[in-house]
Amino acid sequence: MSTGVTYLVLFVIGYLSGSIMFAYIITKLVAGKDIRDMGNKNPGAANTFKNIGPFWGILAGLLDALKALAPILIGHYFFDLSSISLGVMGFGAVIGHGHPIFFGLNGGRAAGTLMGIYIFFIPFELLAAFVVVPIIVFTIVKTNRSYWAPFGIISFSATLSLILNHPVEVKIIVVSVAVLGLFLNRFYLPQMVKNLITKREE
Repeated sequence: MSTGVTYLVLFVIGYLSGSIMFAYIITKLVAGKDIRDMGNKNPGAANTFKNIGPFWGILAGLLDALKALAPILIGHYFFDLSSISLGVMGFGAVIGHGHPIFFGLNGGRAAGTLMGIYIFFIPFELLAAFVVVPIIVFTIVKTNRSYWAPFGIISFSATLSLILNHPVEVKIIVVSVAVLGLFLNRFYLPQMVKNLITKREE
């Protein structure tokens, strides 16, 4: 099998895994409702947290991370895949969450899925971000916390990974999926910034 075909297969595996929308499944099972008709209409963990309950939102977030992490772990430990190959799967999972084939290509913001990739490639940076960013968000930002917290964690982790000693391919993977995450959040970021500026002016 050629390298290009291998990457395509790995991407599709990641994409199909990422296309499983756990927020939708959990909401249907717990409340008998469609998460896409609730709150901000986003089929993600944050919307589940707000409208179904903290436990179910956290569970959805963990499962979103797992749908990227699990294929990567399997590829690493059972097939000894390269970092680039694992990154291709992770990239596919993020796109799958943002544009899931099982849900009409209308998905979520992929923050949890991104963190699943970071757990494997940059766990210590991610842990540091989970300590630092919430403090900043809850003491300084104080607005749109469900948006700024995951956005900050991803950005802080990616930036820190560039400073620390990682292979070039790992840095490329981390930055690439971070940029992809920003793209998936392109409709939310302007309003987040606007709300932050407005709050500072009050």
